[in-house]
Amino acid sequence: MFNHIVELYRIIGRPALSQAGSFGYSGTPSTQLQILIKLVEDMPSHYGEMMYHRVKSGVTSFEFTPVSSGENSFFNDFATLIQKTPSLGCGKPLTNFYIITEDWSSNESVINAQNEKILKTCKLIKDLTKIAVSEHLQTSSYNLVFSTPNGNNKPPKTMVLQTKISPKILDFDIKKTSLIGSLASEENKGRIHLEERRAILNGAICEALDALPEDIPNRFIALLEQWDLILDSYWQNFQIYIHSFSFEKVRKEFAQAELDYGTKLSSAFSDIAGKMLALPISLIALITLHKATSGVEIFVTSLGLMMATIILVGILLNQLLNIQRLNSSLSISFENLTKSIKTYPKNLQKLINNAKQSIDSQKLVVHCTIIVFTLLSLVPFSGALIFLMERYAQSWHEWLLINFHAS
Repeated sequence: MFNHIVELYRIIGRPALSQAGSFGYSGTPSTQLQILIKLVEDMPSHYGEMMYHRVKSGVTSFEFTPVSSGENSFFNDFATLIQKTPSLGCGKPLTNFYIITEDWSSNESVINAQNEKILKTCKLIKDLTKIAVSEHLQTSSYNLVFSTPNGNNKPPKTMVLQTKISPKILDFDIKKTSLIGSLASEENKGRIHLEERRAILNGAICEALDALPEDIPNRFIALLEQWDLILDSYWQNFQIYIHSFSFEKVRKEFAQAELDYGTKLSSAFSDIAGKMLALPISLIALITLHKATSGVEIFVTSLGLMMATIILVGILLNQLLNIQRLNSSLSISFENLTKSIKTYPKNLQKLINNAKQSIDSQKLVVHCTIIVFTLLSLVPFSGALIFLMERYAQSWHEWLLINFHAS
């Protein structure tokens, strides 16, 4: 219906409004004008008021007073619209209005740049209410509470922002508001780091408000004027947070890899230690072998010592292969984690390098320990072999003389 009023105003030549805010016409009407007059005359009062309508001697006269504020209003310009529309401070734009100097209606398909600024500001206000720590709705604005957390030896700050709109928003263009929209959207509620990103933006806005002079008349407009600086501060702080998060994640992965390696290595050595307890018993068997008198005793004891050596060496070889698998797995993990080591902070690089040195030292100890255990495992077999050689050296010598010297 509102478009009929605009069309009527245009068809009579867009006359200047009277001091009472009305426009009129007197003349011979066209068929289209008569139809529009009838349509407007029958409209409800919240669209405006037809003060009079007379038809005399083929001359039609009428005077119509459009609404001067709120929905279905005629405004001289966008600055007047802002001044007469307090609901904009609550993020509520008008849907039906006409701007006289622009000859532009909100129902037009053509986009008006100044109206876009108003719409963008209203949406920004609504989005900020979802990002602020809390919001308090007033008659013509919100009181938004922003805060920054305690950190870096700085006390926490809490600032209150009243979203008052003024015509100054028409003098500059607010850019990059899509970020606020994405942070405020409920569809993104489950996204990773969303709450942290909101907190970072909270802090950036709070810092900007804190830097404003105390006597500034409209803090919200001043905030919008330096919106680009606020977003730059947000992105810088967000990058610092992401890098800190990533570095902390890498540090934890290194610590976990080191812990897993140590745990599995400890388990492998515990298994080896349990098996190596058979070694002292084997060494005692050497005494039994030394005291043996019959051939059966000597044979059985020697065979048992040889079997003990074979079993211990087999166990050590199996554990050595297991440890090699652990080393290979750890090397792959470290290779993945150290690909971008030069981009890490120096303290993290130092931590990683120290961890690698510690593990390399542990690998050397493991290698030396396996060698020692292997040598000890050969003691029973070596002892039995030495005993047999001493015990039967004379017999072997005589046998060799008889069988080889004779020939």
